[in-house]
Amino acid sequence: MKKQLIALAVAGAMAAPMIAQADATVYGSFRMGVAQTDNNGSGDTDGDLDVVDTSSRIGVKGTVDLGLEGTEGFFKAEWQAIGTDDPDQTDGLRVRLMQTGARGDWGQVTIGKQWMPHYLWISAPTNVFHPGDGSFGERFNLGNTGEGKSGHFLKRTEGSLAYHSPVMNGLQLVAAVVLLGDNDDDNGVADDSVDAYNLAVRYAANGFTAALSYGEMEVGSSSSSTVVSSTGVGTPVSSVTTTTFADNEVENLGLNLKYKANALEVMVKYEEEETTVDGAVTKDEEVIELAVRYTVNGTAVYARVSDYEDKKVAGAAGDLEQWGVGVSKKLGKGIVYLEHVNNDSDDTAGDRTLAGYRLDF
Repeated sequence: MKKQLIALAVAGAMAAPMIAQADATVYGSFRMGVAQTDNNGSGDTDGDLDVVDTSSRIGVKGTVDLGLEGTEGFFKAEWQAIGTDDPDQTDGLRVRLMQTGARGDWGQVTIGKQWMPHYLWISAPTNVFHPGDGSFGERFNLGNTGEGKSGHFLKRTEGSLAYHSPVMNGLQLVAAVVLLGDNDDDNGVADDSVDAYNLAVRYAANGFTAALSYGEMEVGSSSSSTVVSSTGVGTPVSSVTTTTFADNEVENLGLNLKYKANALEVMVKYEEEETTVDGAVTKDEEVIELAVRYTVNGTAVYARVSDYEDKKVAGAAGDLEQWGVGVSKKLGKGIVYLEHVNNDSDDTAGDRTLAGYRLDF
């Protein structure tokens, strides 16, 4: 961790003259808390208190004059900074975002590792809890997972190119493609096809927002098996390794509706995702979430309920529920909060109560 921080500091010092020539800003958000997690596994267990990092990050962003009327260049680089040494979180720095592009009255083009419109418009509105992790705050964001190098099909995706249209009478369109260079067929030979894409549309007017997103990813995978054989005593042992290629495809459809009236916000998310391997459906998932938030004078009270179903999993393990409540208080650029998230008793993720502090700059 220390070596990585030193390397980042040296890189920052070397980049300072270049940053000084651009309209650049260093920003960040440090998010730490004390948590107790219960029932995370088999049986009824009481967890120990633990200091956790809830997705701290630091970055630099800015704009550059391209000498073109009505168009400017921009860039953003952001790293996740892990503030704990928990083995389930690891320590160090990870690239969250690394993107560049140009924007103007005609819209915006961005290339690099960036947010997918599905996450911003479908998943994020109902993510009312501060911990952004896969067991609690983002337990049932189907687009957060995927195949291939990315690992985040419709979240922060590397190797992506996106066009954002200008907002026209409250309507905006986004089209994004992902080019990972993976084998997106079943013969193990790389080709020039698009690995994934995301199309989304959003309409916002008079406190009401509606967003629709469709995404598809197709990435080949392979597995190897070795058979060892011998014809008898004293006969040399031989082995044959066979590689099998599979064609993996993920399709995701998401809908989000949001209404804001003064201090009250109500958000609803519907998401369905189907995963097939060589034409056979291996996952058929569906999520419905309802979230509410009421904010007065910097104090927010919020709650969310989620229902998850995988039609390919029999029994209670394929039908899970989650509920959570929280309260937060804004203190300038800081926030203190207390939250509890309760997962289904058939879910090994468990329950968590968290008291946290967030400081943005």
